[in-house]
Amino acid sequence: MVLKEQLTPETFLSAPRRGVIAPNKNGTLGLYSVSTHEFGVGTKKEWRVMDLATGSSIQLTDDDKAHDAVWDPLSDNTVIWLSTTEYGITEMFIAHVADRGSRVAVTTNLGTIDGPIHGLKLKALDHRSMAVAAIGLADSKGDLYNPDDPKNKPLSTARIYDDINVREWDTYIKPQKYSIFYSGITRNADGPVVYSVGECFRNALLRDDSGLEAPADMYGGRDSSTSRYDIGSNGIVFTARDPSPDPTKPQFATASDVYFVAVEDWYSPPAAQPVKIVLQGDDALGAVSNPRFSPDGSMVAYLKRLFSNEADVKLFMGHVGSEASFDVWEMVIGSSWDLVPEEFEYALHGGSMFITADNCGRVSLFELELRHGARPKLVSDHGSVRGYYSFMDGQGRYKLLVSGSSHVESSFYALYDPASSSKSVVVSTAARYGQKMGLSPHQVADIWFEGSEDTCVQAWMLKPSNFDDEKKWPLVVMVHGGPESAWHDEWHWRWNAALWAEQGYIVVQPNITGSTGFGVAFTGGIYNQWGGRPYQDLVNCVEHLATVPYIDMDRAVVAGGSYGGYMVNWILGQPLAKKFKAAISHDSVFDLRNSYLYSDFMSGTNDMGGPGLPWLNAENMDKWNPARPDLLKNWKHGPPTLFIHSDNDYRCPITDGFAAFKALRCQGVTARFLNFPDENHFVQKPENALVWHKTVFEWMDRWIGKGPAEQRQSGGGQEGGVRDEGIIPEVGSLIEWWH
Repeated sequence: MVLKEQLTPETFLSAPRRGVIAPNKNGTLGLYSVSTHEFGVGTKKEWRVMDLATGSSIQLTDDDKAHDAVWDPLSDNTVIWLSTTEYGITEMFIAHVADRGSRVAVTTNLGTIDGPIHGLKLKALDHRSMAVAAIGLADSKGDLYNPDDPKNKPLSTARIYDDINVREWDTYIKPQKYSIFYSGITRNADGPVVYSVGECFRNALLRDDSGLEAPADMYGGRDSSTSRYDIGSNGIVFTARDPSPDPTKPQFATASDVYFVAVEDWYSPPAAQPVKIVLQGDDALGAVSNPRFSPDGSMVAYLKRLFSNEADVKLFMGHVGSEASFDVWEMVIGSSWDLVPEEFEYALHGGSMFITADNCGRVSLFELELRHGARPKLVSDHGSVRGYYSFMDGQGRYKLLVSGSSHVESSFYALYDPASSSKSVVVSTAARYGQKMGLSPHQVADIWFEGSEDTCVQAWMLKPSNFDDEKKWPLVVMVHGGPESAWHDEWHWRWNAALWAEQGYIVVQPNITGSTGFGVAFTGGIYNQWGGRPYQDLVNCVEHLATVPYIDMDRAVVAGGSYGGYMVNWILGQPLAKKFKAAISHDSVFDLRNSYLYSDFMSGTNDMGGPGLPWLNAENMDKWNPARPDLLKNWKHGPPTLFIHSDNDYRCPITDGFAAFKALRCQGVTARFLNFPDENHFVQKPENALVWHKTVFEWMDRWIGKGPAEQRQSGGGQEGGVRDEGIIPEVGSLIEWWH
């Protein structure tokens, strides 16, 4: 028997959030994190160990400060993790899991580090020792810096900048630079097992005199630090930006390269400076990511997104310390690959790579053998893959442990045998394929329609669990952000289509021009076309949906965030606005002309057909600008719109939200502004997220109701229309507060 809960904002936000699961050496146990929020109480965080044969699990630690738990590479049943204290001191713990994961035998404190570090990585050096590395801030001497130490508290809050990068994501750039710190851990040879950590952590960039910060993109908005560097037995490979970028070319400010620093002794300072890895055939500017050593440490591979065509990503591989290298697509496949890799890892045997890539509305997992003429082989296209690890089981067979989700399942763990054509073995699911939330895969449909310029456009359609095709249902059209992104068959913790559908709506998520996973050309079709081809795709989408008999086009809402919010603002000045009874614009771009100057992100030349600088590219930037006066005057015919913006959003600053809200209200159209002073581009705090969802759903209910027409609870224009006729509000009355 499966206990069902109705999917509401409260149950959605209270549901356990499981992290990616990592197997031990022989694949008998899995390590993962879980976060569960209880409203009025708080959020509980824990690390758990799962028996992969049964799916049962035990708690490893419920320390809410614990992070970066990883398996000890010297053992099958030992876990090492970090915990940061109130004053920034980091403690390192080790625990032994006994009896096939049925109990934690002993937990030991291995020691303390005098500052906050994260992004922990371990590498076995021999049967008794391992290398350990993590990321932290370095002071002017190169030592680990602790910003939480009272003696480091500055007397003034002033900040002074000469570099063009002042702030990123939700944080002002710190005067200290990030660096990678390393040490060694040794296990005793005789007697009870005892681990000892090196006396101190050494700065891998100590000999650098160029001003590098490593790894790159440490202010990027998500915990991707471990994908920015790797450790091998002989050194560390990492990404880093040019420490002295040309301020007159801000479009290249995020250009980065891969560096290698040799480590001869993991208990001693580095003997040499970091060396840039220059590979033949890779001389174009771009942003690199995912540097990885081969299992034997002789080669390094990485991904590179070229500024000349940001829709494409190349995979390069070469020998450490030489310029002998190759483009993996050209040398192995013999041609380019039309899908774009997100991440990759070497197989344990080193003869192939596992690669994740967007694939027609999913994130799929592929295996590519490193031999001429090989083609990427699909391993998993169920839902969307979030993470994967390879291991060798007790019989010497290579297997994969995959973590993923779908529109109706928040988390699944599955075992795959790449050498077998048999289906995967599901180890565990969080929601029984949606049953715990009253959901079913039958609510999800994969639809296609004719888009702009003779393209076929894919979209996801989600229906309520009580759907009846004899009735007509209100519609929500969601526009994704990016814009080079996509709606996936995945459990989204912010824009969750199943949650919206369960409120009584048909939700459609079109992967319009610019979306990833449908070929490089389709993604690149948005360049210098922000309000062009993607907008026409939405026009065609609405026309297609108008032919569906169970959709009530008289009750339609358009909603989007980031680029999706930009598109909502663009629609407000276009004829398509008349098709919607309400709109929701979250963290949007309003005035495109100066957006690159006040955003934290100025990279690339593709989006606007040139640099994002109005004195160099005014015509293109104005062409697709929602704030153009000739378009703004059309907003008076637009639908009631809910604008949402947060103070700490430096990607799309809050001034754009204010301006868009005022532009609508000053023309007499009903609008509402929802603000979060403590959130960034994403609303992540559970109590704030609850307000976000309730405000959004109340806004839709107010204007189009919910459920089939004859069952409408409220709304649908019952408040007398979309305009405040004859009213031009005073400046002081522009903001409507949410109660």
